[in-house]
Amino acid sequence: MSAYLVPRLFKLNQRVPDYINPDGTKGIIGDVVYYKDHEHQFGIEAKLGTIRLTKGEFNEWVVNTESSRWPHIFIGIGTSGIGLCSWAEFRSAYIASVIEKNRGWVPRSLSEGYGPIKSVNMLLPKLPNGKFFPKGADPKDYADLEDSFIKALEKEIAC
Repeated sequence: MSAYLVPRLFKLNQRVPDYINPDGTKGIIGDVVYYKDHEHQFGIEAKLGTIRLTKGEFNEWVVNTESSRWPHIFIGIGTSGIGLCSWAEFRSAYIASVIEKNRGWVPRSLSEGYGPIKSVNMLLPKLPNGKFFPKGADPKDYADLEDSFIKALEKEIAC
């Protein structure tokens, strides 16, 4: 996914990310990460098909309500389309999606394993209006939808 995303991000902001897919690297917030003056500036967390948050990601990004430790943007790609939203919007949709299947569930710190695993497709309808880009039906749709996705991405990364 980064192979698709990074050139488009560069076209929008003329910056090369400092980290790409640093999974397992403690303290790195997101899959595509920008630093400024040696400090975390901006992180994008991207999921393809499945949302599987490690213990650390789940505890920091879902259980912890301190938003300074969250990625800035969530991008989820499913077979029905792409979701693009702030991490706060993703977090709300993710929690709502888990509660839908498990009434009374509340995020609690994990000591091991993963947070509740969700399909990106199941989460996309729970995102706010304008945050879901459905899969196109033909090549003209593909181009139009990609243009609208890139415009939305440009708004999200303005920091």
